[in-house]
Amino acid sequence: MAEKILITDNTRGEPTRHVPRISGGPVAILDSYYAPIQELGLETYVSELETYGYTVIPPEKVGPVDFALAIREVLLRVIEERTGVAHQVDRNGDHGHYKGQPQLDNQFLLYYLLFADPIFEDWLENPVLRALINFVMRDRGQLSSLTSFVKWNGKGYGDGLGLHSDSPASPEGVLPTTHDLVCNGALVLTDYTKEDGALAIVPGSHRLARQPRHDDGVKWAVPVEAPVGSLIFWHGNTWHGAFPKKTDGLRLNLTSYICNRHMKTQEAYQGAVPKEMLARHGAWFARLLGADDPYGWDEEGPGFEAAASYKSGTADASD
Repeated sequence: MAEKILITDNTRGEPTRHVPRISGGPVAILDSYYAPIQELGLETYVSELETYGYTVIPPEKVGPVDFALAIREVLLRVIEERTGVAHQVDRNGDHGHYKGQPQLDNQFLLYYLLFADPIFEDWLENPVLRALINFVMRDRGQLSSLTSFVKWNGKGYGDGLGLHSDSPASPEGVLPTTHDLVCNGALVLTDYTKEDGALAIVPGSHRLARQPRHDDGVKWAVPVEAPVGSLIFWHGNTWHGAFPKKTDGLRLNLTSYICNRHMKTQEAYQGAVPKEMLARHGAWFARLLGADDPYGWDEEGPGFEAAASYKSGTADASD
């Protein structure tokens, strides 16, 4: 017999509704995705995510702002290593000799950051990021890329704001409606305002199940303004881009792009992650990096032993 439990909105301390909890079966699986959301007080933000296609988790929920600032310092170091030019947050950027594509006059992307410093491993273990990934992807999420958009004063994407959806469409141009193929989270490393080149999002566009046509979403786009340390998280179908940065200085973030396990990742992790890195973390981290993926075999066939060595199919926060 089902036991009714009271769900409390931890952000307001008010009871919201009763739902049955049943041991075993699909309800128990759903509980495993939702329980971390409750424990972290993210119910209101998940409601926004489902309604508007995105949400902004404030710094006090995400973690210490000092950690975000430490990531920013590491990024500045990586920028100098890859461009050959020392950068400061309050000054405009310089491509230097960096050739990473695509590049705009006032922007470049830093790729493959996971291996640049252990601090990026620590970010992937952030409880809020993990809970949101598991909730949206139903524990079928895999890291596709860990990047940073480095932007400074300039035109940017132009009048169209670069609006797009991250989800791959069918040949007919239809985006999935039953489950997410991808989702995205941007850790804000410099204050986001419209003048400072904030993320642009079209609220509710995740329900349209298509890519924007021409500039049909521009007039509905809103700036996602947020302080350092915030986490902006959105569904794969959500239309987004960025407003032009009209102020001097850098706009920095750390973008965690997650794809369904059956998709090809943007960055090469399978087989590239050192055993020492996996040993520093639990089974969830290993699955996030595809360490349990048996596909891509040679004449010896699939490596099912690797898949069996990591518990799969659960969002258990303890692994």
